[in-house]
Amino acid sequence: MKRPHVKRILAVYLIVTGIVANVFVIWMAAGWPIGFDRWLVVREAPRQADYIVCLAGGMGGDNIPTEDGWDRIYTAAQLWFDGYAPKIVFTGGGVGKISESEVYAGFARWFGCPEEALFFEPDAAGTGDHPAKLLEPGALGIREDTPLIIVTSPLHSRRVAMVFRKAGFTDFRVVTGWSARTTRDPAKVRALMTSKFVGFRPSGKDYGDVLNRLKWQTSHFFNAVREAAAIVVYKIKGKI
Repeated sequence: MKRPHVKRILAVYLIVTGIVANVFVIWMAAGWPIGFDRWLVVREAPRQADYIVCLAGGMGGDNIPTEDGWDRIYTAAQLWFDGYAPKIVFTGGGVGKISESEVYAGFARWFGCPEEALFFEPDAAGTGDHPAKLLEPGALGIREDTPLIIVTSPLHSRRVAMVFRKAGFTDFRVVTGWSARTTRDPAKVRALMTSKFVGFRPSGKDYGDVLNRLKWQTSHFFNAVREAAAIVVYKIKGKI
């Protein structure tokens, strides 16, 4: 007596699942907006500060920063070139034999930042740790009222703002991207770089095909879901 009922439920489940999966794939491949991801993004204009604080965003293989990590390092360097702060603090520990803060600072030097402008906080294990670690007594001398520019990735920005506010910081801006405006030096502003080869012409190849859009948008969607879930968890734990 129960088998037909179970079969109907299973049939409905498979139909609904198939519809949802197909709508999801079409939506992602079309590159249509997700919507809720916009709430996760806090974009603020930089202003003069004592420190630029670059939050480490993980590392891939061979101690190379993740894509988000590269963007954060570059943004921090660009802000420094524009004179928004005299010092950059790289904060983050990680799971490797070398801290993420050291690796990130090394690539900041590659972007053109001088050694004397770079400072380290090598112990933070996650987003919730950065504020407390920065406040620990030491050479940095950062307090809750110290003017800061905090550099992170767009989807990560709201959680970062909430964590720092919860920790008592009162004077900070969260910046998720910047290109230096006070220099036209292509060695510093990479968007200004041109080829050294005479007669070089861009190929015009378009990478925005449907499969790449599906890949990029799907990755963005699940990163946004993960970040939204992290905010919920942080709220439950009292970190925000």
